[in-house]
Amino acid sequence: MQSRLTKKIFFAGFVCTVGFILTQGTVRAADTVVYAVRAGTQTLGTLDLNTGVYTQISQTAISDTELGVYGGVLYGAGGQCGCLIQINPTTGAVTASPIPFSHGGNNFGAFNGFGSTTDGLFAVGAGAGGLNALYSVDPTTGLVALLGSTGITTGGGTGFLSASNDSSKLYWEVQTNTVDALYSINTSTGAATLIGAEDESFPKKTGNPFSMVLTGGTLWANFYASGFGTISTSTGAQTLVSSGTLVAFFGMAPFPLTPPPPPFVGSMGHIAAEGNWTTTFTLVNKGAAASQAQLNFFGDASDPTGNGPLALLLVFPQPGVDPVTTASYGQTIAANASAIITTGGPQDPSGQTLTGSAQMGAAGAVDGFAIFHQNSPAQEAVVPMETRNASSYLLAFDNTVGVGIGVAVENVSAQAGNVGVIIRDDAGKQIGSGSSLPIAANGHMSFILSTQFPSTANIRGTVEFDTPSGGQISVLGIRFTQPKNALTTIPALANVGTNGGSIAHIASGNGWQTTFVLVNTGTSPAQVHLKFFADQTGTPLLLPVSFPQPGVGVDTTASSVDQTLAAGATLLVLSTGPSSSPLTTGSAQLTTNGNVGGFVIFRNNPFAQEAVVPLETRNANAYILAFDNTNGKAAGIAINSVSSQPVNVPVVVRDDHGNQIATDTLPLQANAHMSFVLGSQPNDKYPVTANIRGTVEFDTPPGGQISVVGIRANGEAFTTLPALVK
Repeated sequence: MQSRLTKKIFFAGFVCTVGFILTQGTVRAADTVVYAVRAGTQTLGTLDLNTGVYTQISQTAISDTELGVYGGVLYGAGGQCGCLIQINPTTGAVTASPIPFSHGGNNFGAFNGFGSTTDGLFAVGAGAGGLNALYSVDPTTGLVALLGSTGITTGGGTGFLSASNDSSKLYWEVQTNTVDALYSINTSTGAATLIGAEDESFPKKTGNPFSMVLTGGTLWANFYASGFGTISTSTGAQTLVSSGTLVAFFGMAPFPLTPPPPPFVGSMGHIAAEGNWTTTFTLVNKGAAASQAQLNFFGDASDPTGNGPLALLLVFPQPGVDPVTTASYGQTIAANASAIITTGGPQDPSGQTLTGSAQMGAAGAVDGFAIFHQNSPAQEAVVPMETRNASSYLLAFDNTVGVGIGVAVENVSAQAGNVGVIIRDDAGKQIGSGSSLPIAANGHMSFILSTQFPSTANIRGTVEFDTPSGGQISVLGIRFTQPKNALTTIPALANVGTNGGSIAHIASGNGWQTTFVLVNTGTSPAQVHLKFFADQTGTPLLLPVSFPQPGVGVDTTASSVDQTLAAGATLLVLSTGPSSSPLTTGSAQLTTNGNVGGFVIFRNNPFAQEAVVPLETRNANAYILAFDNTNGKAAGIAINSVSSQPVNVPVVVRDDHGNQIATDTLPLQANAHMSFVLGSQPNDKYPVTANIRGTVEFDTPPGGQISVVGIRANGEAFTTLPALVK
């Protein structure tokens, strides 16, 4: 199949520049406006599916043609010529392939559908005995290649394929007498899976869909001689939207031919693929309607293609999506559903690792994160979606004995820029300035902090990265701790307010330790008051407390810590205990009169694993945690109340298709905390989450405030799952 990046397609001597579409002055593009071939006149035009209004483009007949789109070019195929045709979208002029689909004894048989996805053009042929098979169609030659049997026996002329330019899904509607059956088709194997079937006998106004188009996540159909409507891709149910027209349309295709990229949402400042690494992207549609999301990948100077688009092999753990190698991937995500995308390629620790960044755009309320995974030794770290566009970003670092910090900086702008750098020690004293990092447009760079800036070696402190004028950047820290190089990411602080925040989970003793890292990002001293609260009861929690920085404080047992933090300074507070001591869990809250932000680092010493939880400063209507309990992975959840009164927290559990599978209400005492594991084992919560992927939504009670965090375990490796706000 020819690459989507091809600039021109040569077809039977006819050259068509990709992206050449009907001028915007002719008709306004929308998800419900499509190209269509009208029955009777057999002319090409645009059709508004909501109203049935048709605007003719061509004056000459095209024939009874189903339509498809690939690479920004309009194609058709039908029973009359039994071949691929290319259609000029401004005139309707047709160039036909001289080679029919059925030729040379290939057993294509009778034509039974033509359509498209983002991966190419497809046709269905009813071969010997009426057994239907799926074929790919080469857009340059019109030649077909067998992909596999659908497993469905039906005569030619009874089936219709969907046409799409923003989805990898392919649907096939088969009509048997008055029954319409909708199938999804695997475009790698040809196998058809029944979604649903309906008897559309009179007097129903739906039925007999002569053509289908999949656009914006909705499957539309022309119900012959009745009007236009939708077909559910979950059940096959048909719904009439517009009626009153008596005109049938043989084919429909998306308009415009090349969908506009969805608006920019955020970026993920570091990804790693191949070699000893994989990166998994989790995208969640938080909205009530389907939304198109698009990931764009960019490399750095160390990659084979250097800065610029980075082509990655993508594989999809969820069924029905075929692997693809691309620098830009788009997918329509159903309401409340999640999409999981993982990098593939050679996994050889001695081989080359591809590094770079990712940017995401979406038409709706899509959010997400990435997790990069080191295969040996097993380590994982989360990369949150950076949606801020701040004037500067601050990374707290610790380069003392046994600890090292890596930094990734991404230029999210389409223009090159110089990122200013200011370095301070943990007392807030500036020890380096005047440096800058030149980064190409959409470029990415990563480095070991103490190598790039030797003044940071063997100390703690902060590094400030200043956004170039008119630009936008993303910054991420990566912390390695001996032994075993425990891996976690360090969040960048930006736009820090004076309201403090909360930490939904802390753990101390029995091999666990929690380190609080607090940074005064302001220009004057600030008072910090850190309080610990007990599990379940919310009463003050006594913890063993120590201070890794010399001269800051003495080891003690306390339920709170009070300190004055100088401008630009960093404070570390450690709570741990002997491995033989019982595990103590709870939550923490920070109040301050200055611009103090921070995070905590969980560490499991026996397994040498670490994970970071940012200080929760948001007060959202709801928080969503995406989980993956497949293939031995597990998800734990902690939730705490930041309210002085008891609250009841509504919970909604959904699978990765967006279907609601459980509800609950969690009672929390004032300032209380609870934690649990999702699954079906004793003491777990929500057994329906066992062995599946999905989301858990926690709704903030009226007048209350909560904080939520997830912990993902994948073998010995664990990392935090960020709470997405709704």
